[in-house]
Amino acid sequence: MPFLDDDIVDLRLDDGKIWQLYWGDEVEVLAPGPKDSRIRVKGLNGPIVEGRISSKAKFRNERLLRLSMIDVQQGDGLIVETPGDKTIFIDGGDNQLFARHAAARFGGTTEQKPLIVDLMLVTHGDADHFDGLTELRKSETSDEPRKRIFVAPKRYYHNGIVKRPGKKPDGKTRRETEMLGATTDVVGVPCITGLVDDPGALAASERNKPFETWTQTLAAWDPRTKAVTGKKIERRRIDHRSTNAFDFLNDEEVRIELFGPIVVDTPAGPGLPFMRDPPDDASLMLGTIATGGGSWSASHTINGHSIAFRMRYRNVRFMVTGDLNQESSQRLRQTFPNAAFRSEILKAPHHGSADFDMEFLKEVGPVVSLISSGDESEAKEYIHPRATLMSGLGKAARATPGIIFCTELAAFFKTIGYVPVGDRRVFVFERTNFGIVHVRTDGERVLALTHSGKKGLNEAYRFTVDPTGKIDFAPAVSKVSAPAKT
Repeated sequence: MPFLDDDIVDLRLDDGKIWQLYWGDEVEVLAPGPKDSRIRVKGLNGPIVEGRISSKAKFRNERLLRLSMIDVQQGDGLIVETPGDKTIFIDGGDNQLFARHAAARFGGTTEQKPLIVDLMLVTHGDADHFDGLTELRKSETSDEPRKRIFVAPKRYYHNGIVKRPGKKPDGKTRRETEMLGATTDVVGVPCITGLVDDPGALAASERNKPFETWTQTLAAWDPRTKAVTGKKIERRRIDHRSTNAFDFLNDEEVRIELFGPIVVDTPAGPGLPFMRDPPDDASLMLGTIATGGGSWSASHTINGHSIAFRMRYRNVRFMVTGDLNQESSQRLRQTFPNAAFRSEILKAPHHGSADFDMEFLKEVGPVVSLISSGDESEAKEYIHPRATLMSGLGKAARATPGIIFCTELAAFFKTIGYVPVGDRRVFVFERTNFGIVHVRTDGERVLALTHSGKKGLNEAYRFTVDPTGKIDFAPAVSKVSAPAKT
């Protein structure tokens, strides 16, 4: 089956409605014609829809690399589909949104024919990065078939840190340095040495609630994964020394360079040093003041030890950062050569937090920056993305224009007005468009786009990357209009 080779292609359905297809979508040409062609859009386990496209539309035979940042509100959730037809989930938010998108995108899965996920990579153990993956399993019992998705993960990679409950089995409150497992002192710095490949190997009392649910979810998926692949899920802790973690991509041109977390040697084995609360100073991002002046911080530590890596496909590079902060970004710069981080696409650290390293952003020199953030509740309000981070991404951009996409800003809310709720009236907005961001590439040409609340309206950019990293923007993306009504 061929793949579309225009950036945006209108598809006219038999009822007259217009769908939009995009560069790299897989289709089957049923009946080519002089003015229009009838096609079928391919889904995971069968056709999705049929309709007509203009005969001006072009096709290609090679798959693209496709990355999508899903709007999970506060959290991260990315899906990568490789040219070799492998599927990678990177984080998954902490609510139903990632599972809902996956169910729509990979429709038609069943217990017997699940979506094989080649890797579920959880950058670190904060719930807003992985608790939503448990919703994939919960969706299997949904009353609505369109919301169900059955998956069979082959691999689960993480940074080895498992969060503990706030209370010990004896009822005592854990100290900050006890929240992430056993530690070993190295020159006055507690280093986490209680790192594990499988969170299920710990006693239940050593896992907080999201980790307990996640452990149960992995165990429930094991029989299915073994049935379709011959093996249970591989559970693995990875760090900057892991050299063979991504060998499963060796049969294609996608390469992964691991940068973090950066482990240190301790008498008890590999360890991840604790980090301190950062100073409340705008100069932090500039690296002109010392980091870590406060007390030891479990949250700052688990964020800073996010799995960070660069994915390369031919000329095009993607930098994935999890929730890196200024202290850990500075450590990456000190550990790796100056130009190691150069990338065309940057997943901005920590949802746009102000705790970032300006020099790291400049070394990346992104063309497209992606920020995952969203209004959800007062309990999860962190003023993301921060104005200083937005400015920093603009200054660090390698090219003009520099593109910054934010899931929160790309979402669209329709005004409903006042509606009765109990004994009062509430002014209501309805989210009619989620702020998903797509990046697609053949290793030289790049299409970056997001949708809007208006049908058929997109914000889309196209550029090429040569082997030296030089960028050349197209004046506009290519569009093929819908064929005439019949």
